[in-house]
Amino acid sequence: MIIRYFATLRDITRQSEQTWNQPVTTVHDLLHALCNLYGSEFRRWIVDEKGNFGGFAIVLVNGVDCRELNGMETQLQPRDTIAIFPPVAGG
Repeated sequence: MIIRYFATLRDITRQSEQTWNQPVTTVHDLLHALCNLYGSEFRRWIVDEKGNFGGFAIVLVNGVDCRELNGMETQLQPRDTIAIFPPVAGG
């Protein structure tokens, strides 16, 4: 699985892309594992104030927002590409 990080998350992880070989079955499982790996600074972008995953970040699975799929329970496959964005404001 390929994970791509953007904006602030790229700064926190110190990488724009990584290969993920650890077993995860859902977006929730992946985000939980990444929070454990990258710590509280990463977690504050990924978990909302109630502790729910996906509160702030936008997570795309193969280019599709996981909220349009099965949310945090979206199933993942080893060949998937995941993109994680912090919230984006425009004007």
